Amino acid sequence: MNRRNHREQAVAAFGDPRQAALGSVFERACRDYRERIFLSFLQDDRMVDVSFSRFFGQVEVWSAFLRAREVGQGDRVAFVTPKSPRQTRLFHACWRIGAVAVPISESLADLEMGFILRDCEPSLVVADEAILGRVRELAGDVQAIAFSGMPEERDRDEDDDFSAMESAEVEPEDLAAIIYTSGSTGMPKGVMLSHRNLLVNAISGWRAIAVGPGDSMVSLLPYWHAFALLAEVVLAPIAGVRVAIPGDKRDFKKNIGRYQPTVILLVPRIADALRKGIVRKIEGGKPMVRKLFARAMANAGRVCGDDRGGGGWRDRLVRRMFYDPLLFRKVRQAFGGCLRFMISGGAPLDCDDQFFFNCVGVPIYQGYGLTESSPVISVEWGGRSRLGSCGPLLSWLEPAHGGDYAFRDESGAQGKDLRGELLVKGDCVMRGYWRHRDQSAKMLAEGWLHTGDIGYLDENGLLFLDGRRGNMIVLAGGEKLHPEHVEDAIKKSDLISEVMVIGDKCKTLYALVNFDPDQSEGMEGEPLRERAVREIRRTTEHLAAAQRPRDILPLPEFSVEDGTLTATLKVRRHNVLEKYEKEIRLFVDGREGGQ
Repeated sequence: MNRRNHREQAVAAFGDPRQAALGSVFERACRDYRERIFLSFLQDDRMVDVSFSRFFGQVEVWSAFLRAREVGQGDRVAFVTPKSPRQTRLFHACWRIGAVAVPISESLADLEMGFILRDCEPSLVVADEAILGRVRELAGDVQAIAFSGMPEERDRDEDDDFSAMESAEVEPEDLAAIIYTSGSTGMPKGVMLSHRNLLVNAISGWRAIAVGPGDSMVSLLPYWHAFALLAEVVLAPIAGVRVAIPGDKRDFKKNIGRYQPTVILLVPRIADALRKGIVRKIEGGKPMVRKLFARAMANAGRVCGDDRGGGGWRDRLVRRMFYDPLLFRKVRQAFGGCLRFMISGGAPLDCDDQFFFNCVGVPIYQGYGLTESSPVISVEWGGRSRLGSCGPLLSWLEPAHGGDYAFRDESGAQGKDLRGELLVKGDCVMRGYWRHRDQSAKMLAEGWLHTGDIGYLDENGLLFLDGRRGNMIVLAGGEKLHPEHVEDAIKKSDLISEVMVIGDKCKTLYALVNFDPDQSEGMEGEPLRERAVREIRRTTEHLAAAQRPRDILPLPEFSVEDGTLTATLKVRRHNVLEKYEKEIRLFVDGREGGQ
């Protein structure tokens, strides 16, 4: 049975995800896929495979351990650790007893981590051994233990009936997880996601993306990232998908071929790094190889039907018989030779990166969503994709599934055929923010989840986004623009590692930039600034005049530790403006006065 047939039959047999709970669904999945591999990871350079049956035994032991520690239904269990198979186990142990999982980024500064640990009021904190001392200091009186203090697994006999310990009586609307999001201002807010939120989103995503037994999913995304949580911890077991968990970035890069993924989840930064790594390797090769690869990409661009050209049967034949086996297949072999597609989320995907991998034969499908929507709202898939789009909306937003969507323009008009802020409603919309009723009311006004993202649906039902409503810049001349498109263009320069565009009420735009240390090595002062200005002019020459920054202000590297980046590595605009207020004011005043 192929993946699509398996998916369609399994979704039909699943029943109504609105009436299920994660613990019982997980038990059913472990029974159905008993001997299949669920988790894989490298340990002492040896691949360790954990079957569904064995993993269920591990979850049972940890569930009993939590109950023995008097963790009950509705209690929060916080865990702070780099991504690991132990996290996956703890999620399911929590859900089996009706507890609420609270994953916390280990990279957060003390201020934010301490706030989250106090705010969620956990009954127990479990932390990685390397940071246990720090976590205990921040957790105060709450009991904090190391993952190494959790009990060993119990091997499951083949004849076990999966009923040694019954799941708690959990209602679909009960809280399953609190995911803290780092906004541009203030402390993080805890997004409350229910069992129904996550299950409906998983099944809705499964209706779009055909995955199943035989697929292997790999990513570097942490499980406090709602996209990875949904795909790897919730959807993968339901679909019978194997999840391979790299130890870190180095492991991912070095051993990706050994994991043999069919699906890779990533964010645009990783996609860009993968493309640049391939290109650098080709450019460092023989001149004939560089020339041949350039011709292959030109041919593939025509075959892929991109706006850059059109392809005929000769192009397709040459690609299939010559360029693909000679060049592109070798690129795919570096990923293990089984890779079907990649899915990008978390930020807008650069069209050049998407185009490159489409040509190589490994399409990147762009998805869109918010933690507050559990998280996926739309995603591209085979036959429903276009460069720059986020794909069609998922089925949970269809009236037949109890959902709806609309766009609200600047005049306040609301409809499906407008260009404006996207509003959504349905079973995947969060229950609200933990202990923040006022903020919940603002985000969920009039029964709609206000995404804050400006966009529209094209004639084919594909979602396109322009930028964040709150980020819009209005220049002194009245020109309105979203900075995201300008920033994405500027970051195509290898010299610039991070950028934030400013210009509200100014005559023109300016760019606050971080330089890539490798690319700027040996340069400083005015020569470096002039080079950066030239790079920005080059990368933004295709934009409208008002969208081209006039000058740059170099700033120290933005980081999670100093609060200028979120844990998901997005620029915190308000914090940057606040931290460098004096420098920015002097810079802008000097430039505006000189115009």
